[in-house]
Amino acid sequence: MKMRKMLSLLIATCVLLCTCAFASADEGLFAGGNGTVENPYQIATTDQLLAFAASVNDGSAEGYAVQFVALTEDLDLTGINWTPIGSMTEDYSTMFLGTFDGQGHTISNLTLDIDTPIVGAGIFGMNLGEVKNLKTENIQIHCADIYSMAVGAVVGYNMGGLVHDIVLTGENELAAFNAIGGICGGSTGSVFNCTVDGTTVVVQGDNDFSSGRIIQEDVGECGGLIIGGSFGGTMDNCTAKGKIIATGNEPVGLGGIGGCLEMMDSVTNCTADVEIVSEKGGHAIGGLCGYSGTHHIGDIALATEGVMAVNYPGIIDNCHVTVKMNVPGATHVGGLVGTGLYYYGEETSYKISNCSVEAEIIGAVTPGAVAGRAMGSLIESCDATVTLDGKELKARIGETSTMYESGDQFEEENNGAEAAAA
Repeated sequence: MKMRKMLSLLIATCVLLCTCAFASADEGLFAGGNGTVENPYQIATTDQLLAFAASVNDGSAEGYAVQFVALTEDLDLTGINWTPIGSMTEDYSTMFLGTFDGQGHTISNLTLDIDTPIVGAGIFGMNLGEVKNLKTENIQIHCADIYSMAVGAVVGYNMGGLVHDIVLTGENELAAFNAIGGICGGSTGSVFNCTVDGTTVVVQGDNDFSSGRIIQEDVGECGGLIIGGSFGGTMDNCTAKGKIIATGNEPVGLGGIGGCLEMMDSVTNCTADVEIVSEKGGHAIGGLCGYSGTHHIGDIALATEGVMAVNYPGIIDNCHVTVKMNVPGATHVGGLVGTGLYYYGEETSYKISNCSVEAEIIGAVTPGAVAGRAMGSLIESCDATVTLDGKELKARIGETSTMYESGDQFEEENNGAEAAAA
């Protein structure tokens, strides 16, 4: 995702806001409370939820940094023209920076249809704080503009924050072009103890790789039932059941738990039961994640992307997948993991241990029962029962000589070539 560079560079600034800013909210917006951990602001009605969202989005509350907000009742958003809580602006003051505790209550029947560009669509748009203990149900979000990205039922973009103990059930559909996920669209933070059921993620948009290189772009990219696209962070103890559909030509990065889990230190104790459909080819498709892994030179990732992984290779442990893939003509396809990502001179690597996969794959080109491509990666233990077009797939790692490449690196190469020709 090209967006990851732009957004990751904002994190340092937002951290300063989190630790230094403290604006007192208008207590009249809420049912009670004063914003402390002992006495959080209380939201009991849809009007109060809307007022809370407005106070984040207009910057007047400075994101509720170092403040606490709690939901005290179930809220039904039927008929409400929803605007996500938190957005990206030049002064960064309109992101959510506090702690939101759902206290086990449910937000249901949210609908958001938008045909203009948006970065961060969901109940929350931009989160650099903590969202926890929330149940959600019947969420419908459809973003029609090709430049829209980071679309999740609960959090559009989790920028280094915490998202945990979230449940998404009912009939949910999330459709966009880049980084679409059931819990988080995009994430550079930690996501754990989340459950998704009854959810369809729709990845729209067309890619053209007729040049022979598969170079990640910002369309038709990254769909997963928990996270759409991540760059950094961790994921633990998440369970997902649902469907991922790619409607365009040669989509990239489709996976049961995450489409992209790149530079993520660890993906542990996760389970997926998923159907993946991409009838016009595709690349980097896996029952657990489309692509994953970490770069062994942390400074490169830190300098270029604003994140640094601790583990090399990235850890994938105790994850279990049941998946059916209908992906005719797709490459870099694995029962568990699709592939690593090549950027700045190296393919990222992952280590798989204590995992299992049961998969039915239809139409893929040279897939692997465990991984589609695994340059520099380790597969220590993974029980795999996989068929390809009805026959047992014995190859644990797929055979492909083509790398799956970063669009950011390709952009750097083009800039370098233009400078040399000038």
